[in-house]
Amino acid sequence: MDEANIQQINNTLQFYDYAVFGYLAAFVLYAVHVFFARHPRVGQIAATVLGAAWVLQTVFLVKRTIFYYHQHNGFVLPSTNMFEVMNYFVWLSVPIYLMMEWKLIKTRLFGSFALFVPLMMLAFNARSMSMDPGAADPRELFPSLKSYWLWIHVSCMILSYAILALGAIFALLYILRSLRVVNLERFSSKFSLRDLDRTSYRMVLFGFPILTLGIFLGAVWADNAWGRYWGWDPKEVWALIIWLIYLGYIHFRMMGWVGYKPALINMLGFATVLMTFWGVNILASVFNLNSIHAYSAGGESKADLYFLGVLGLLALIPIVMLFLPSPSADTLAAELEEDDEIVPDIRRRISGGGAGSSDGLHPSPPGRSPQPPADSSQN
Repeated sequence: MDEANIQQINNTLQFYDYAVFGYLAAFVLYAVHVFFARHPRVGQIAATVLGAAWVLQTVFLVKRTIFYYHQHNGFVLPSTNMFEVMNYFVWLSVPIYLMMEWKLIKTRLFGSFALFVPLMMLAFNARSMSMDPGAADPRELFPSLKSYWLWIHVSCMILSYAILALGAIFALLYILRSLRVVNLERFSSKFSLRDLDRTSYRMVLFGFPILTLGIFLGAVWADNAWGRYWGWDPKEVWALIIWLIYLGYIHFRMMGWVGYKPALINMLGFATVLMTFWGVNILASVFNLNSIHAYSAGGESKADLYFLGVLGLLALIPIVMLFLPSPSADTLAAELEEDDEIVPDIRRRISGGGAGSSDGLHPSPPGRSPQPPADSSQN
């Protein structure tokens, strides 16, 4: 790459740096809003800063897309390396959350939580750039990847991951509140356990069809590029695992199960998303696996292996918790005190010891749609 191109890339990265600073500022402002200053003005400022940071990141992506257009004489989505893919993830996550904040949850109390995964992506990028100054440089595409299928397939997959990440955040908040691990009572006036559960479920219902479409389009692209729809590539296998876990989650929800254990399944699903996103690259390097989807080698340092262990632990924890005792039926009944239609059913199962009275997967009463446990702090 000549000096002119390098200078152009460095100038473009300035907008990325400004965007990262804006995201960090928005995270701090959201945290101040929820933990210290509950005045609506603070939340409005946080949302404004977040939107401004997203605009700066958009400028960065547009400039890099223009650079690729001149390099390849056509449109190329900036997704040629891990830096660009994670940057794209963040860029898609932010407007989705802002739309949720405006139309769905109607509160700015969750901004710092929703930004956790995007900031984790940005931190990973910062680490990569500190270890390799060229980590953010554009990569030359394989001939088979110079296709319009690249931006269609990658956009569907990353968009679905971004939506599922938000669903997992609300599932995690549900688990923490139901176990009383942390004090989340300051959310109770705006968001009950029932609301956390509903929001998490809705995000999965939104993200799962996009995930399915992305996998299907990837198979079509693979057939066009390599003459086969499915090749058991490591990332293809992990994408299938993600799909099966979320399919099982939706199946259980449609059967009427709500609350604690579905939230654990949701968390397990997103843990496999993280393994697919990061872990496959490290596994491919450690075990010398051939993967056409590997954006970077990984696995050359102990830090990579430690990170792989953390990803494995994130997947193992919800699996273990699925087999541990759930919050008791007495506690759940107390949390449902304000819902006259559901409480009698829970009370009946407590007194009669009916099935499901302590498993955390409570079917809805006949004639009602599934309703998760409500907020205990209301009582």
